Amino acid sequence: MDNIVILFDEKKEPGQETANEIGRYLADAVRSVSIVSDVSEIVKKGADIVLVLGGDGTVIQAAKKVAGMHLPILGINFGTLGFLTEVERPRLHQALDELLKGNYEIETRMALTCEIHQQDDSRTVGPVINEFVVCKRDFGHMVTTSVYVDDTYVDTYAADGILVSTPTGSTAYNLSAQGPIVAPNMEALIITPICPHSLSKKPLIVSSTCTIRLKIDRTKAAYDDDASIRGDGILLGEATTGDEFIIRKADETFDMIHVGEVNFYDKMRVKLGV
Repeated sequence: MDNIVILFDEKKEPGQETANEIGRYLADAVRSVSIVSDVSEIVKKGADIVLVLGGDGTVIQAAKKVAGMHLPILGINFGTLGFLTEVERPRLHQALDELLKGNYEIETRMALTCEIHQQDDSRTVGPVINEFVVCKRDFGHMVTTSVYVDDTYVDTYAADGILVSTPTGSTAYNLSAQGPIVAPNMEALIITPICPHSLSKKPLIVSSTCTIRLKIDRTKAAYDDDASIRGDGILLGEATTGDEFIIRKADETFDMIHVGEVNFYDKMRVKLGV
């Protein structure tokens, strides 16, 4: 381990102060330590490991930037829930010592891409770390979406939207939408209807080798459905009846560092109060 880059979130306090503290702590043990607040600077610094100070959103930004580069990320929680962050601040120095000793594991996780097919636009977006969501555009309206897995029709959902999540994202929006929690090192895709207008519509887990196609239909014959497509919470575009979205596992993966004895299930019990 020669080069460590520390990414901090300027909106989280005391992010820069802690980043400087970590830099001083590591200075004599590694060849170089760089401190940045812009995710685009990570790659330029030639890092071997990235330490991310912030919440899950900051980790997601970093993971997108380094996806496919096999550049491992260690998240240090400055947010609230913090499922993607590995280390809580009281354990910071202990975790850094274990990191320097090489007492850590690297967990490779999957991401998603989406082909957007509209009347005047066809493009591919991604990778995303947590989920793609096709959802209603306006409050008070539903969007009707037909779901296909490997071109086999599954069902049609009148709902607030349809969410397709990675295992990593299963504890994010998917969890709020009553979707299942899936261990983050699994290879799977989670299809979850958001507030479906039927008690019989349930989430579905399929293999990561599957291709999922979402097609916007009509809730009422008299007008088109207005929808939006979002990836990891970011608006990617508006959509309407007839538009299709093809979601699959991305070629790029990203690597997360696990340090210490606290595992995913320990974290789940503590953070979700189960």
